[in-house]
Formats: sequence, structure tokens, C-alpha cells
Amino acid sequence: MATFLFFIIGMMISYEVISRYVFTAPTSWAEEGARLLQLWATYLAMGFVLRHNGLIRITVLTEAIGGRGRQILEIISLIWILIFAVFAFWLGLEVVLESIEKGRATATMNQVPKFWTESAIPVGFFVLILQALAQIWRQIRHPEDIEHTRDLSI
Repeated sequence: MATFLFFIIGMMISYEVISRYVFTAPTSWAEEGARLLQLWATYLAMGFVLRHNGLIRITVLTEAIGGRGRQILEIISLIWILIFAVFAFWLGLEVVLESIEKGRATATMNQVPKFWTESAIPVGFFVLILQALAQIWRQIRHPEDIEHTRDLSI
């Protein structure tokens, strides 16, 4: 999904560049729309990145201990991710509800409701919560499967 959104962003920015510099007719929506989609793409990608071990890792300790120790450290790190994601989800949801209640909008010509962009935070962190729970479950039930996933760590 995030990949598709980044493709759309590229198309929107390309359209804006052509409109502005070739036809001297800039749009009022392309830059703001691209910003909105970039927020959504970034937050929606968090669960995908966790699933494919794409988060930054410091592996000095995990390489020095055995498989069982690695599994325990992985579960602990996933629990910390889960705690942070729940906290961010809750705070993000409060901001969205407040924006809806107060009717906040962007300070642009388009007056886009702020909750459109702010909703990306609780939705993205909810996806991350689900993925963290799945990863913890996978670590507990099938730790051997985790060794075979693509490791993108540094």
C-alpha cells in the first residue's frame, strides 16, 4: 500500500512541476496532497518494516549469545515496540478526536480537515501494534521461522 502511495505522490509532484514550469499554471492541491499521502505511506509502512526486520538493530549483543538468548531479547524488544506503539496510538487518537471536535483545518487555500493527516498516526500505530503482537506470537510459537526471514539489520 505504501509503495502505491509513493507512486501516486511521484505522479502528483510530476504533474505539479509540468503545470507550474511548462504551462505556468500551478495547482493548489498537488503539494498538500503529496504531503498528506506521504504521511499515510510512512505510517502505514511501519508494520511492514517490522515484519521484514527492517528496523535499525544493534546486533553486538545478540550475535554473542545463543539462539534462546536471542529469542528472549527479540521478545523484549518487541514488547518495548508494543508499549511505545500503544502509547503513540492513544495520543494520536486523542489528537484526531480533538481536531474533529474543534473542526481544525490546514491554513491553506484548500482548508483540508486536519484529521485527514492526523489519522495516519493512530492507524499506522495500530497496524504496528498488530504486527508486534504477531511477531511476539511467532517468536513464542515458532522461533525457528524468525531465523529465516530477511534480515535488514545494520
